[in-house]
Amino acid sequence: MPKSIQELTELIAELPGLGPRQARRVVQYLLRANPGYKAKLVAGISSLSSNVSQCEKCFRFDEINTEKFCPVCADKNRETKTCMVVEKDVDAEGVEVAGVYRGQYFILGSLIPLAATRKSRIAPRINELIQRLRNDVALGVQEVILAFATTPEGDFTAREVKDKISSFIPEIKVTILGRGLSLGAEIEYADGETLRSALQGRREEF
Repeated sequence: MPKSIQELTELIAELPGLGPRQARRVVQYLLRANPGYKAKLVAGISSLSSNVSQCEKCFRFDEINTEKFCPVCADKNRETKTCMVVEKDVDAEGVEVAGVYRGQYFILGSLIPLAATRKSRIAPRINELIQRLRNDVALGVQEVILAFATTPEGDFTAREVKDKISSFIPEIKVTILGRGLSLGAEIEYADGETLRSALQGRREEF
């Protein structure tokens, strides 16, 4: 196999949901693709670095303003009493598309694995969440909604984050989504009615 094909295959295989076999299929498709499409694909990937950055408040990747805030964090009309903590950007996007929530967000970046030795991976982001909430108390934040996948890792992460928040900022209420979400459900794939039901049924008991 030519070195260039091998290197591209290895890079594509690192993408979520793609293994070596799927990566090889993608490369074979690109080899036969229209040159115009390939040029647009390259330009699109290149533009990510120049047009998209990480919001300094919620850590979501988006087009940011001069204050380095994404459109949601910069929107003065957003409700400030609640902050929803999600695992990844697409979870927040799914909630936004559903139109069932008008509060703030915080992207945790990943879930805490059940293996205790790997907890430290997102410990810095949890510390940043605590600092964000401390600052937001003055702005009126009263509740943190933990919206993670209904999996063992999601439940474990919710308990860990809740304990951390309760220890440092006990005046903030911490809730989780109600079980309108089925066991094992991912937030990004939930439909609007399911999310609405889960938000309405959120609870403090974990």
